[in-house]
Amino acid sequence: MKKVLIVLTIVAFASCSSNDAAGDANSNKFEKIQTILPQSEWKVAVLIDGQSDHTADFEGFVFTFNEDGTVVIKTELITEDGTWAYNNSSSSEEILMEISETSPFDEINHNWDIVSVSNSKIELSELTSGNGDVKLFTLAKL
Repeated sequence: MKKVLIVLTIVAFASCSSNDAAGDANSNKFEKIQTILPQSEWKVAVLIDGQSDHTADFEGFVFTFNEDGTVVIKTELITEDGTWAYNNSSSSEEILMEISETSPFDEINHNWDIVSVSNSKIELSELTSGNGDVKLFTLAKL
């Protein structure tokens, strides 16, 4: 009986481990975006707001993300300045973009959830309030 009690005690202690990382909903999975974005120039590959495709609105726009949190968006005719930041909260990882409220920039002036990050493509999404539509925003490396 003593051996059984000792074995049960050992099993109980072995199964009680503290795993704080597993309880953490977010593990900085996309933190590398902070170094990938400033390394290149980017273009809008996809920008869809529910049923509306706004990708063509950004044809010819070149995005330059700087390490200091600024972003410069250029075409042959205009230059628009804004800011960007990586944010890691307990529930999600986001890119915060603040650019002009004028069209077409108002379409990307959001807090975007990071979906995936690679050296050549950044995929972002946002659940729009009210109707439940999802906005999709993909940047492709030039």
